[in-house]
Amino acid sequence: MESNRLDEHETARCILEEGWQLFQQKGYRGVSIDELCLRCKLSKPTLYYYFQDKENLFVQILQYKLHGFREIIERPGSLRERLQAIAAEILDSFQTDYSSLLRDREHLKRPENLVRIRDAFHNELFGPMIALMQAGIDAGELRRDDPTLLALIFMGSVNNFIGKAADLHTDNPSLAGKLTDYYIEGSRNRP
Repeated sequence: MESNRLDEHETARCILEEGWQLFQQKGYRGVSIDELCLRCKLSKPTLYYYFQDKENLFVQILQYKLHGFREIIERPGSLRERLQAIAAEILDSFQTDYSSLLRDREHLKRPENLVRIRDAFHNELFGPMIALMQAGIDAGELRRDDPTLLALIFMGSVNNFIGKAADLHTDNPSLAGKLTDYYIEGSRNRP
């Protein structure tokens, strides 16, 4: 079943959401299909009806969860507003830094699945972020630098604060605002 059609089915959506939580908590190797079936109250054959195997499930979960980031980045608004919106969405969407999920790619056996994950991250998150940074450079809001580097710096700083809002006695939207302010100030184009 195509990942964009999966979210239309309640059972598939449950599998995707519960699987997302488990993969973040336990990593690819730590997640068992039995545990996921128990959490979703369904049988293995039902899970395998929607997802052929654990590897396909992992790939489709990542595609599902990354869908929509592009829309947030490309919304109308100032550079600051758009960066703050994507930072807040990342902080809200992830329980653990996304680099750990990227590391789990090493457990995938099929090269086409590695391509699917790479494409999902690039098309939904990194590519639009690079374009946003280039727009900031072109508008004179950010220093003239490699937009990929600027995107990676921003994403890396947000990634380091995933799951840390409570420790800092704040909430994700406020933390996203602070991270964005520090980033903009540090990356500002200075005469």
